Amino acid sequence: MALAVMALSCGRASAFEPPIFPLNDKQLKALEEYATAKGEKAFAAGAGGQFSAQTGFTSLTIAVREALKACDEGISDETKRCILIDLNGQRLSDALQTAQLLRVDPSLFEKPMKIPDLVLDVDAWRAKEGYAEKAEHKAFAISLKGPWARSWEGSTIEEAEKEALDSCNRNEAAQKAPCFVLMRDGVAIPPEQLQANPDLSVSGQKPQ
Repeated sequence: MALAVMALSCGRASAFEPPIFPLNDKQLKALEEYATAKGEKAFAAGAGGQFSAQTGFTSLTIAVREALKACDEGISDETKRCILIDLNGQRLSDALQTAQLLRVDPSLFEKPMKIPDLVLDVDAWRAKEGYAEKAEHKAFAISLKGPWARSWEGSTIEEAEKEALDSCNRNEAAQKAPCFVLMRDGVAIPPEQLQANPDLSVSGQKPQ
């Protein structure tokens, strides 16, 4: 019986379940393209036909913020604002979608936001693990859009940080989300200390 229930549940999860309002053709096409995208991702849509697919992030929290922010751009009528309908390929339940209709303070989009769920892809994770073996002074930098870089054997920690940031920021994706220091020498920046600013830069890496 348990196996039968599990199989039935998996079958329902794989089927397309529309949101609490109908999607138009453009929204459906965008959702199909979004489904194949990599990285942390979020899809927001509105009953008026607007949508935003934000993909390739290292933080689901920030992908959510950017999806809602872009989807609601130019919308003055609060009853027509967007809601999230998908996170990382998983449809949000009707209850969560309905709850969003009661939200949200738009001024939060213009304030720094904590990053409790920073996620590294496989390459970045391997690089971070290998970082421990490098000689000081060293630094590891990353962007909210995925690029990363590391440097080691610097004459000072400041030099190592600058080299890592400069190398990371040369990546095209970092033009939209400037790189920030995640580790300096053998010390990781506490996640609760990091904050994403409205322009996708990150603050909070400086020693307290």
